[in-house]
Amino acid sequence: MESIGNIAKFKAQNQGKPKVNPHLHSPTHLLADELSVKLNDRKHFAFYLKMAVLYDHNYLRGLAGQIMENKNAKTPGRLFAYLIKKNNLEKKQEASAAGQSKLDAGEHAEL
Repeated sequence: MESIGNIAKFKAQNQGKPKVNPHLHSPTHLLADELSVKLNDRKHFAFYLKMAVLYDHNYLRGLAGQIMENKNAKTPGRLFAYLIKKNNLEKKQEASAAGQSKLDAGEHAEL
């Protein structure tokens, strides 16, 4: 039979803080880990880390949430990458259209 002291020590050891991964040392690393786990794509952790550096964290979490709600997504990681790329193209087109309209306005001002 075990003593009460040994039982108390055993309980204290089991109720400690959960083991923390020392590689997840910044908010971007934590987000990349969160995304790779949610999207079941641990193999592409570096991709998610790069996205966490480049984009707003709330935007990425929202995008991942939309993907997780979609039950038809067979490969959520691929869909995530596609939606990021689609967003980049839309922003690029908006920027070029805005730049073109500024150029047109500048040409009319000179006449």
